[in-house]
Amino acid sequence: MTAPAESSAQEAIWAATLDIYAGFLAADRPRIDSHLHPDGTFWDSEEAELIRGKAQLDAARDRRPAAGDGPSVVALDATDPVIDVWGDTAVARHWLTVRFDDDDVAPQHVRVTGVWRRVDGRWLAVHNHEDVRVSPR
Repeated sequence: MTAPAESSAQEAIWAATLDIYAGFLAADRPRIDSHLHPDGTFWDSEEAELIRGKAQLDAARDRRPAAGDGPSVVALDATDPVIDVWGDTAVARHWLTVRFDDDDVAPQHVRVTGVWRRVDGRWLAVHNHEDVRVSPR
């Protein structure tokens, strides 16, 4: 049975995850960043190297194609969360389906793993790993 505190943490982490995706669709970096530890690390599906910290994350974001320079993301469907909590640390896994405005571009299916830490009472992502699947799930 899931303890009430663990359930509350799982709900908070999942809500933060969904808010990150909503922030992405709204092009709202501050909204996204409010859920990320400033010294976090990220394996971004579009970047070859590990991103370390907010400055490198912003540089990676700035390298992304501008609106109108190719298909645009129109939907992010996060599903099947599995979240384990140990005190102030958690690991969250889920599937993400990325849908584009061009019907000729197939949706991407991404496995996402995040490591979260409770900092001053708030859950922040300290590491995120995205793995785009070549074959659909």
